[in-house]
Amino acid sequence: MASRRPAVAHYRSSSFLRIVAASAALLITTMTGCSGVHEDRDDTPVRDVSRAEEDGRKLSSQIFQMMQLKHAKTTEPGPHAGLCEGKDPDRYYMIRHPWAAYGVDFKELQQAIERLKRDMPEKGWKVVKYGPDTSPAKTLELIADSTEKDFSVAIHLLDERKKQRESRIAVSLVSRCYEAPKGKKVSAS
Repeated sequence: MASRRPAVAHYRSSSFLRIVAASAALLITTMTGCSGVHEDRDDTPVRDVSRAEEDGRKLSSQIFQMMQLKHAKTTEPGPHAGLCEGKDPDRYYMIRHPWAAYGVDFKELQQAIERLKRDMPEKGWKVVKYGPDTSPAKTLELIADSTEKDFSVAIHLLDERKKQRESRIAVSLVSRCYEAPKGKKVSAS
């Protein structure tokens, strides 16, 4: 049995990180631009970091369960506080949770993303985009907003078969910006 460490390192590859970064930027724009949410101090909700991280963990678990990939592996780590662009990093944060599901056949990954498209609306998600992204590879992309929490997710089906690498579903879950409770500092990464 192969060690899990090399697989995790593989998913930190530059292509995976570029997709996660692009997805996060798109989601931030979607959440702050399209939703009408303004990041002014008066409109930024105050929220304890650990509670926001727990929401991120639960939403990621819900997404993985909807995929129904019983034999898939997932990457680590869990949700963490990240910086809000243009905000005081000691007071403002957003939750980020990039992860991937891998270790199963490409056909299973295709079926999983189809299940997500079908099942997410029934589980409190609004699918706002489904189709090829703007990359040269035209990677299948699903973008959805939680109707219950201030989170969005970008999901990409990465076909790596031609590169002799393991294909995967890359997930980038992000929250809106929050302000830490008065007297508490954020340790955003």
